[in-house]
Amino acid sequence: MATRAAAPALARALAGIVGDGHVTTVGADHVADITEHPPGRADVVVHPGTTDEVRAVLALARQRGLPVTPVVAGYNVAGIAIPRAGGIVLDLKRLDRIVALDHDTMTVVVEPGVTFAQLKAHLDAEAPELAYTYPFAPPFTSVMANALLDGLNNLSLPHGAMGQWITGVEAVLADGTVVRTGSGAVVDGWFGRAPLPDLTGLFVSTQGTTGVVTRAGLQLVPAAPHRQRWFAFAYDLEAAYAAMRALARTGSYDDVGCMSWPSAKLLFGATRGLVRSDDEPLAFLFIDITGASGDELAARERLARDLLRRAGIESVFEVADLLRLMPHLAKLAELPTTLDFLLDFPGGGLAWVGSYGPGGAWVEGAAAGMATLERHGFPPFLVARPMAGGHYYVLRFVACFDKGDDREVERVRACMGELADLVLDHGYVPYKASADAAERILARAHPGFAELLTRVRDALDPERRMNPGRWPGT
Repeated sequence: MATRAAAPALARALAGIVGDGHVTTVGADHVADITEHPPGRADVVVHPGTTDEVRAVLALARQRGLPVTPVVAGYNVAGIAIPRAGGIVLDLKRLDRIVALDHDTMTVVVEPGVTFAQLKAHLDAEAPELAYTYPFAPPFTSVMANALLDGLNNLSLPHGAMGQWITGVEAVLADGTVVRTGSGAVVDGWFGRAPLPDLTGLFVSTQGTTGVVTRAGLQLVPAAPHRQRWFAFAYDLEAAYAAMRALARTGSYDDVGCMSWPSAKLLFGATRGLVRSDDEPLAFLFIDITGASGDELAARERLARDLLRRAGIESVFEVADLLRLMPHLAKLAELPTTLDFLLDFPGGGLAWVGSYGPGGAWVEGAAAGMATLERHGFPPFLVARPMAGGHYYVLRFVACFDKGDDREVERVRACMGELADLVLDHGYVPYKASADAAERILARAHPGFAELLTRVRDALDPERRMNPGRWPGT
């Protein structure tokens, strides 16, 4: 373990690997994020530019027994990139190359520093016939990190969580060994994970504890020539769920998302004292409809209107029409989006518990989670959508808060812990789990799951130096 006194010598050794100007002492932006999680500390921040440099840094860290915390944008909402045991912060933003684009297999190979804005611009210029999927996350966030953390996206309805888009990875293990998974481990091309043993999963949702991924193959999809986005208003949770379920089970739609009423208040600039009027919708659905032809799009639109009407939803607007009335909704009309209405909340705090689970428990879980937010003094901000054709659903509860208000921070921590238990009680499992949520998951997990996870960690990082404190107890 390094000490502050040893940091200058460590910095000089790392500069010998990555070059002068790419090693710094830790700044506040590297030890904290926008969440309620307390700041951490590290001794040195190193900015490698190649896989070979990452390999050499990890080999040096092993030699000196130093913890390593990988970070890219640092805008996570689970505290998972905050260093907890000193050592080295491995900042991967310089690894920002789009390594390969294969029009035939519809795949792209990216490094961790590639952002959603960068990838969209590249595809628009080099492959306008292809598209990637985008989350509700700032354009400067990492494409690869979101996939490795199994986040959701605007094509989660047909394709599931973002980890499913990964066709293979190149990763550096704790001892500096470089490994590859997926087809790219055997041939010159990451067309898919099959038919090899699926070792890619060793690096998905493990939060950097099994190694540092330096390249990932990602699936692309054909860009639909005809597209329409709708907004629809639901006045109760039962109608919102009925609409999502019906639309999902047709297999005809790209996205059906849901956000509760506080999202609209925040979007229009309100921050405190949010109140829903009796005539305001409880939730807003956004529905993406695409077609290979105009006739296909029109047929899907007719079906969607019929299904929404049967679910009790009559207020349906094409986004172009609604934007003329409410220009602020433009932030939700196209992805990636800035989400400044969340990130610029006074005090700069943003926390959430997100989870995946069965649709049968969605209405009860959504109502209970919204009530929990209100009981802790926060608006009932819910984000949801069906995933993988409706095989499972999202329950995500969001709280904006003032990081400078200690009492408010403590309320957020208590609320997020209660919400993690609540979703588990309803058969949902948190994704992008914080250390606290991971403890709650492991406390309920089958003992064989915990044992297998421990064995994997023992094999790949027996000294627990990689992003220590994540998936505790294994």
